[in-house]
Amino acid sequence: LGLMKAFRWPILIADDARQLGLMKAFPDWALNTGEMSAAKGQGQDGEWRSDRGPPYVRAMTMWAGDGVDQKGSGNLIRRLLGIKVAFRSGQWAGNSFLTSFDGPQFRYLYRNVHSTLVVPPLETGGGPLLGWNAIHRLFLYLNRGDNTLIIAGGPASALFINANAITADGGYDLDPKWAPGPYERQPGADGTPFANCAVTLPGPGTEVHGVTVASLPRDAISLYEAGDVSVAFVIPTGEGRIVYLGYDFSEPIVAWVHALLAAEQLASS
Repeated sequence: LGLMKAFRWPILIADDARQLGLMKAFPDWALNTGEMSAAKGQGQDGEWRSDRGPPYVRAMTMWAGDGVDQKGSGNLIRRLLGIKVAFRSGQWAGNSFLTSFDGPQFRYLYRNVHSTLVVPPLETGGGPLLGWNAIHRLFLYLNRGDNTLIIAGGPASALFINANAITADGGYDLDPKWAPGPYERQPGADGTPFANCAVTLPGPGTEVHGVTVASLPRDAISLYEAGDVSVAFVIPTGEGRIVYLGYDFSEPIVAWVHALLAAEQLASS
């Protein structure tokens, strides 16, 4: 079965490329909004496969570009997930870190399988606003290959999803909102690694931001809520998923650390 999956993956990408190319020949009104948006960008064709090794293959890659505090919350998440920095220099360098969605690294990374891309809290800015090529590749990354995007933080992180991630039915319209904690685990966590986490997650102040439950996609799974706000949720995306954790990880609060590790386990399960 594993061998069959290895040969099936490039066929899926080729089929996607042909499908998106075909859609460009149709008028906008005749096409699905999200897929037409994805068709505005381009991927990369070739014979490279994720199981053939380098370049740019990691089971887990961390966003290290615009918006990330590499000495604060970003560094805490890096350490919790066991992502190593460069030898001696201590810099966020190498294939474990992504600094551009437009560069050569992501042209290979988006074709990876069973992998995880982690976006730490976007504290020092609004984060990247992707061009059409990058949006196209992120669309394929999330919809093919059983890949996971874990994104942590507050309103800027939710807006990153709105601005850069699309589905076959269009984009997202997540509505960021704060609500006081604690946040109660929901039945949607049953059968996932989050079922082993705390029944409630603490809200240490304004460091936890979620989105209104009403703004979640219909197929989203809300994991922790307070009132009408979800501070941890999963959005299925084809074969992949987006996992959102609303804590800014300014401190290693145990219950939220366990939630982060549960997100990692969900991605690798």
